[in-house]
Amino acid sequence: MKEFASITVHPEVQDGAPVFSGTRIRVETFFDYMRIGVSVNEFLDEFPSITRDQAMEVYSLIQSHYTLAQIASMITGPQFETAVGEGRIIAAA
Repeated sequence: MKEFASITVHPEVQDGAPVFSGTRIRVETFFDYMRIGVSVNEFLDEFPSITRDQAMEVYSLIQSHYTLAQIASMITGPQFETAVGEGRIIAAA
């Protein structure tokens, strides 16, 4: 399990989806913004509670082609899994 200062996963926050630490903003939102061509600066303008360091740490994961499920797994270990077709991370029963 790798430590990421910028990402938190907790079952009671955003249904267990990876979020930027100290916020309720999903990492998935950042992925979506990057996918449609929004710059990191524009994203930070839209979400001022996220620091540039947080955004750049997650951006490096995107550049390394990690998926949301892989990121959640790296942070939490194997007790989390992706709900098929929903694009959300949920706690395994």
